[in-house]
Amino acid sequence: MNSKIVRAEKAIQVSGVLNKLQSYSPEVVSTIFVSLDTRESDIDIVCTYQEQEAFIEEFESAYSGYEAYSLSPRNDHALGRFHCNQFLFEVYASKTPVQLQAAFRHYQVMKCLVKVGGNEFIDRIRQLKESGLKTEPAICRVMGISGDPYAAVLELERWSEDELKAHVANCM
Repeated sequence: MNSKIVRAEKAIQVSGVLNKLQSYSPEVVSTIFVSLDTRESDIDIVCTYQEQEAFIEEFESAYSGYEAYSLSPRNDHALGRFHCNQFLFEVYASKTPVQLQAAFRHYQVMKCLVKVGGNEFIDRIRQLKESGLKTEPAICRVMGISGDPYAAVLELERWSEDELKAHVANCM
């Protein structure tokens, strides 16, 4: 395990985010944990709520005293940020169950791609990200997939592991 993953796990532990937001089914979906991160990568967490106001209250209570704290409620979601142990945390919450949220689904695809693509795939994605691309557009470029990269990555969840492996092998 690389040292950034260890440091990120420590930051998650110190922040207590998974415990403090436990009633909102928090899931870590950060590229750090699939080795597709850059120096600027943050710790992304997705949550689900029944009542946005209750989530906002709990998030403010837990994190308003932290460095770089912000909370942006919208009609259909809330995005909270705070800094802890040298990491920016971004916490996205909506009424959509976590497993159905795009970020969670993208993360599951990334885990599979890293598994089948290995270090060469990881290195190519990281190089593209270092040059300014976001993760999903980088994945699509490496895999030769056109169209909206965010929708395209969601389409990949329908592919079997063998199909992904064959496609990644052809692109490398």
